[in-house]
Amino acid sequence: MTTSSKGVIQLGEIRALARKEGAEIEFQEDLSPLWEPLDAGDLTLPNRVAIQPLEAADATSEGLPTRHTLSRYLGYAEGCAGMIWFEACSVDFPQARTHESMLMISEGNVEKYRKLVKRVKERSRRSLAEAGFSGVAPMVLQLSHGGRFRKDMSADSPVIANNIPKLDEARGIGCGVGRVISDEELDELRGTFVKAASLASRAGFDAVDVKACHGYLLNELLASFTREGRYGGEALENRSRFLLDTIRGILEETSITVTSRLSAYDGVPHPYGFGASKKHSSGLPGFDASEPIRLLREMTREGVKLVNISIGNPYFCPYVSRPFATAEGGGGIEHPIKGVERHFKVVEELKQAVPKMFFIGSGYSWLRNYSLNAAAHNIMSGFVDVAGWGRLAIANPGFPLEAYKKGELSATKVCTSCSSCIRLLRSEIRVGCVVHDNNARKRFEKQLKSI
Repeated sequence: MTTSSKGVIQLGEIRALARKEGAEIEFQEDLSPLWEPLDAGDLTLPNRVAIQPLEAADATSEGLPTRHTLSRYLGYAEGCAGMIWFEACSVDFPQARTHESMLMISEGNVEKYRKLVKRVKERSRRSLAEAGFSGVAPMVLQLSHGGRFRKDMSADSPVIANNIPKLDEARGIGCGVGRVISDEELDELRGTFVKAASLASRAGFDAVDVKACHGYLLNELLASFTREGRYGGEALENRSRFLLDTIRGILEETSITVTSRLSAYDGVPHPYGFGASKKHSSGLPGFDASEPIRLLREMTREGVKLVNISIGNPYFCPYVSRPFATAEGGGGIEHPIKGVERHFKVVEELKQAVPKMFFIGSGYSWLRNYSLNAAAHNIMSGFVDVAGWGRLAIANPGFPLEAYKKGELSATKVCTSCSSCIRLLRSEIRVGCVVHDNNARKRFEKQLKSI
């Protein structure tokens, strides 16, 4: 993103950039729509700013949160976010974790999570009250199974939903990523998700996210057109069976609210991508909203009232999930502002089709300090109900409170979309903002030297 002579891009300049690139993104100076409360069924948000789930590789090898984990979430709470969506937490199942520093919840460690949630809720309630908001930010735990992107890459582990040569080619690993999980094993795994949700309820979380995004197991099932059996094939009823049955099981057996972070568009060509047009395309496939809309309507009938929409598979086309301006991992294929527009347009189309559902939107961080101006416009226009930030929250955990007090966000402490935090995560090194955190920068430089 270019800057003015003073080193800070002006609102007029980013509006001009959007017009130049043909991106239908609007900005407004009035941020007040962000500070309105929201009654989203079973959850009440003090404001419309959500912290998105972003892993930081700071758990113990046993999956326990550490003082670093606690510090991060206390920072989000102190920053007065209206919702705190905790990062991916592995269900207690063999090969479910994507790395050794990933959270994992189990019967043996649920008390540790209870103490963490209690501390974060106390900080959230106090900080919000001091700023003039009422209530406390709902806490959501993301329940995850890594699928083909698990840590254990043994050939016999049953952790892929479907054979997808295109994804394996993109990662340069051939097709030796493990055998396809059987229908019977999926039946067993569903119970594991239900148990994890029960543990999350005991720990004090307000909701659980049955994670179905970014190419992990449940997302891959949604696109398993070439899989045989009860969980695959052309029929969406089969491909969505695991997600919907798991949601139903949690609602029947626990008292916790259920939601999902859902990739509505994978960016992977048919028949291996969910929400992808079947029409041939030389580049990214077009977005076909028909199946995501059908799925969301089914989720509504099951009792889900709020969803968190994302797009893309970071292992195949990372610039779709996280618009960024570097060449690494596919950046530069399109102007990042067009990637931001794609995020906005996808959730807008879904919101219009399923108006009774509450939607959290993604893709804001690349817009830096003006991401809040775009979010305010989207919320005011009814395109989305809540705006979520991940990378910006790593760079500046207190950004909601700063913007609320000042009416704007400082341009000097925002995410620069360099993706260094993601490189730290992929290297299983404790994540921080390399631009604004000296300790994180040292960890990053040390990692570079080891390559």
